[in-house]
Formats: sequence, structure tokens, C-alpha cells
Amino acid sequence: MDTSTKCDLDSTLRFMYSTFRNKKYTMAIEFKHNGRIWRCDTAEEAIQLRYQLEEEDEAEYASGGEPSVVEEEVWTSDTFTELLKGSGMLQKKLLKFLYEKGENSFGSAGVDSSEIVKALKIDSEEALAGVLSGLSKNLKRIGRQPSELYSVDVQWLKDGKVRKFRLKHGFRWAATQLGWPEKWI
Repeated sequence: MDTSTKCDLDSTLRFMYSTFRNKKYTMAIEFKHNGRIWRCDTAEEAIQLRYQLEEEDEAEYASGGEPSVVEEEVWTSDTFTELLKGSGMLQKKLLKFLYEKGENSFGSAGVDSSEIVKALKIDSEEALAGVLSGLSKNLKRIGRQPSELYSVDVQWLKDGKVRKFRLKHGFRWAATQLGWPEKWI
């Protein structure tokens, strides 16, 4: 949570507390933290819970980890189907390759763009950029962003730039639930 959000929440909670503390009013308070919605019955409980959650986050960072964040469900059977219906052959091949390659190497850093170029039998990484551009347009059509479908890790090495692609877990989960690609061919 950034500093301005903390200050806004603190101010709001102080105002609510001072407004309602001498009266017999109760008011549920709801806030979002790490993608989860938290509800409290009083302002005191909300403040206490927020501090507790922030302390847990700090402890997780201190131990070298990251707090768990619940992601919004982006890939339903409808969004998955819409994406595939509007995708061209190379875009479907790309998704299938990333799905299958990532499935075989769980926990890997991703699939190298040069592997993708070979698998799709296209001429160059510029041609891959065209495939990704078409996929991005299709994602926009269904109200999604490329970052909700895949991630790209870019590393600079002596020989130049290396891009590694990885499908997001939500898309992978939806694909598995729908039996894609096996049941779709």
C-alpha cells in the first residue's frame, strides 16, 4: 500500500471514529488488502487489522518472500473461449506452445523467444512481434491486457537481449479446466 493510500485510509478512519464514537452507531468497514476484501465492525478493528496485515507483509518481505496476493479472476470459460475464437492460427500455436512448454518445465523462467520463433516456424523475432501484436488486439477486443495472459522477462546478456515468455496461472488454469488443447483439436 503506498503512502498516500495509507494517509487517506487513516484520515477516513479517524473521521469515522470521531463521528461515531460517542453515539451508539455501528458501521461495518470494508477495505481491500493484497487483493482480498476485509470487513470489520468498528473503526478500531479496521485500524488494528490493517496494522496486523501490514506487519505480516513486512515479516514476509524480511524473510525474503512476498505477501500472497489474490488476483482477480480474469480467465473464465467465456473469456478463454472468446480469446481463442478471435485468434489466428499463429496466435493459437503460440498459446499452445507456451502452455505445453511451461507445463513440462514448471517453475522455469519461461520460454525463450528464439524457441518460440522455431516452434511457430516464422522468420524472425520481428515476425513474433507481429503475432504478439495481433494477440494484443484480440485481448483488447475482449477487455483484457497482455499482462493478464502472459509475462515477459527480459535479460541483457553479452550476446544481447533474451526474452522469456510465460503464461499466467489464471489462463493456464482455465485451459486445463476446459481440456485445452487436447479436447479442442
